[in-house]
Amino acid sequence: MNVDYYSLLTNAVAGKDGVARARIYNEARNLIRKSSHLTREVAASQTAALEDAIRRIEDEFTAEQETAAVDIDKVLLTGSNWRPLVIAASAIVVVIALSALIYSHVASKGPVGAGMTASSSKAGRGREEEVMADLKPGVDGGSTGDGLPFAFQRQVVFYRTTIVPGSIVIDRENRFLYLIDSNNSARRYGIGLAQECLKGGSFFHVASKLEWPVWKNPGVSTKDADALLASTGQPGSPLGARALLLDKPGLLIHGTNTPKTIGHLVASGCIRLVNDDVEDLYRRVSLETRVVFVS
Repeated sequence: MNVDYYSLLTNAVAGKDGVARARIYNEARNLIRKSSHLTREVAASQTAALEDAIRRIEDEFTAEQETAAVDIDKVLLTGSNWRPLVIAASAIVVVIALSALIYSHVASKGPVGAGMTASSSKAGRGREEEVMADLKPGVDGGSTGDGLPFAFQRQVVFYRTTIVPGSIVIDRENRFLYLIDSNNSARRYGIGLAQECLKGGSFFHVASKLEWPVWKNPGVSTKDADALLASTGQPGSPLGARALLLDKPGLLIHGTNTPKTIGHLVASGCIRLVNDDVEDLYRRVSLETRVVFVS
């Protein structure tokens, strides 16, 4: 499926400020993510294409602001009375256009696979929120995100926000952790999220930093707990290589021995990253770093 996200988004964000543009970008991301008819591979490919288009558009906005070569208001409008209608209509057009393109592609391709039915499609949607099983303590599933969909691999992205640079933002719904940088950018990491951490407060701070943390889940048997403790300090540890403990009991950001769970609900821990990512994050943050949860 070839979608010209650049053209669609350019029309939609014309004349809008940074906050409004970011809102349209998120609507486009959510539209792809919530499309149950797309396979995981197609969704990842469309997400990557969308992010590329967003980067191109924001680079152009930045260039225009720096050089002051184009007066946007004079080019777009000769009056101001109908400007809000134009902006609102553009936002509606891009959402409708993206929906039509995605669903027309699905309809033209027919069933995703042999034996695919409406009931099996519903079952597939249900599986997306099933809890992903972990590898056993002591089993090393890898430390990198190389096998993950592109969207969940560590990368620098455009991110306009009023949150202070250096803060951590955790997007529970979309399974992303952002380390806010200056110049409207952020370092984005894919995360897995335990059920217990789906809800709760919104503002916390990093209270402690641990290397190869020891953790004993009171809900597991003695035998399993002993196995978990025995795996501490090596790649097979379910808590991974590093942990950032927040100022609320049980709330922490940590690594994992099961990279394939990134992007999903998980069975244990709280907010997990692959080991390479949690080590990268660990190096970049300090105690008292602000952590903001968004939904």
